[in-house]
Amino acid sequence: MGSAADRLREIAVLASLSDDEVEGLAAAGRERRLAAGEFLFYQGDPAAAFHIVVEGKLETTREVGGEQMLMFSHGPGGFLGAMALLTDTPYRGSTFAVVDTVLFEVDGDELRRLAFTHGTLMRQFLPAFESVSGTVKGVERDREKLLAVGQLAAGLAHELNNPAAAAARAVPTLREYERARDDAFAALSASGAGAERLAGVVALGAEAGDPARPVERLDPLAESDREEELLEALEERGVTAPHELAAGLTEAGLGTDWIERVAAATGPEGLAAGLRYVAACAAARVLTGELEEATTRIVSLVAAVKNYSYLDQAPRQTVVIQEGLESTLALLAHKLRAKQIEVVRDFDPDLPTVEASGSELNQVWTNLIDNAIDAVDDRGRVTVRTRKEGQRICVEVCDNGAGIPPELKTRVFDAFFTTKPVGQGTGLGLDIAQRIVVRDHGELRLDSQPGDTRFQVLLPVD
Repeated sequence: MGSAADRLREIAVLASLSDDEVEGLAAAGRERRLAAGEFLFYQGDPAAAFHIVVEGKLETTREVGGEQMLMFSHGPGGFLGAMALLTDTPYRGSTFAVVDTVLFEVDGDELRRLAFTHGTLMRQFLPAFESVSGTVKGVERDREKLLAVGQLAAGLAHELNNPAAAAARAVPTLREYERARDDAFAALSASGAGAERLAGVVALGAEAGDPARPVERLDPLAESDREEELLEALEERGVTAPHELAAGLTEAGLGTDWIERVAAATGPEGLAAGLRYVAACAAARVLTGELEEATTRIVSLVAAVKNYSYLDQAPRQTVVIQEGLESTLALLAHKLRAKQIEVVRDFDPDLPTVEASGSELNQVWTNLIDNAIDAVDDRGRVTVRTRKEGQRICVEVCDNGAGIPPELKTRVFDAFFTTKPVGQGTGLGLDIAQRIVVRDHGELRLDSQPGDTRFQVLLPVD
């Protein structure tokens, strides 16, 4: 094996150095050996040295979402640490030896002296800097998108669960009402009721079950009072099992006047069966209304997802801004409810459309509204406002949280900068939002003071 200087002359990144400079570098540096599995440095450590792989292999990983993701592999001739040293930033990943590895190391001061006095060497570093930065940003952006999708999926599952569970519960209950109605009609027939009386009861059942019939909504106390009134009226007429029947009539939204009407149609001997028939028809009507409400909610949520993602549409289309904002609010409803946040909508009904990628703009709305939710305390307020400003439209997302300190305002759009606690933000949400807005020839502004933070998206009209 040759001298350190001989080995350094074979390293491509150092090819522009003179023999004297290589000799000086070799004298200033040192050799270091790593056993397989041994770490050279860890993500977040301050940069201490410039490392060149002479023999062996290194791999650099970065923690993303609690998992280590492979970023780079470094074989003989590969180098590490230049970007961190020259930009005075910590290492962006953790590096370890895959096999027994030999390195040549130079202290940071020596590397800085060479780089800043030797333009050719600096130019050798720049492509590597761009590659490292691009790879890290790409991984983090993918993570940011996956986190956003995961949060929206969890929220959508939560939103769908309640109406879906209500619909699932309604089906067997509707079958029970159907059986109760059939049993009551059979009992009426067995009691000797003639065709006229049977027709009268069927007509009353149809009226009680008519979707157009208004149903009085009672609070629990008033409902209890009604059940007591029904029980007394049924007991006066000597109806069998009055408690059960009174509860059924109350649940179906029927009052004491229905006892008189059914009695007139059936006579005393068929009153109990007639009331059970009418109560089953009315209760089925009430439950069908609840089922319709639940399934309508499911359809609305599916429509919100479709509108949010702009499925089956071209990459760019005519976008109605308010629809995208409403879809985003619908998908974030679980977070808003969890903190009991008041949402104020101030939409311009005459707002023009824009030509843009609807799904990407919805990603912007998601980042801004989600940040606003995180910025406010429980029972806080988030305002979403739209208006026209000259030849542009303005979408404003405001919150009444603590605000962003003046010294941080210029940094909030920087990649990897975040004011959230460790593990809760990648610092790419606003970076992504700004890139999308700027690409659509728009502008993303920030105005913040305690109790009033406003992110403004300005986009050109069609």
